[in-house]
Amino acid sequence: MPYVAARDGRQQRGPNDRAPSVPDSLDDLHGHSVGVLELPRHMAAGHRSRRLLNLEDPAQQRQAYQTVLCQAADCCEINDLLNPGVLRRIWRHLHLPAKVRQEWEKRHPALARPALGEQAPMIDTAELASARSGPGADGFRRAPRRTRGDRLTAKQMIVARTASAR
Repeated sequence: MPYVAARDGRQQRGPNDRAPSVPDSLDDLHGHSVGVLELPRHMAAGHRSRRLLNLEDPAQQRQAYQTVLCQAADCCEINDLLNPGVLRRIWRHLHLPAKVRQEWEKRHPALARPALGEQAPMIDTAELASARSGPGADGFRRAPRRTRGDRLTAKQMIVARTASAR
């Protein structure tokens, strides 16, 4: 596989083949948490519109953080582009190569997921049940099935279609 010399002289073979850049402290990160993030050209090729990601849209925010974590050339780029609070909040939802995730979690154990032997935090089922039955809890309730009396006959459907076409 051919390689492209990076700006800093390293041989870049892709995000899976090079060591990920991980800053010493999450407190060094000082990126914005809202607004539009413009990725550098070497992180996202193509038109400028492909490099502009809205940090207020959760999907675009995850895409931006995944791209920066995988493609950053050095820690300075990570420090400038990522926000520590946002990174902590969405870390578990990012789809990262195993190598990148391991390096970040090794350097910053607070980001690591609980191990298999560790107990997940307990959820109070009474609190959960009260939240489901409280006011406004029917937002995701399925619409009831129609009964036979609610169905239209073929003649009624034809009349309704012709009336709406007029």
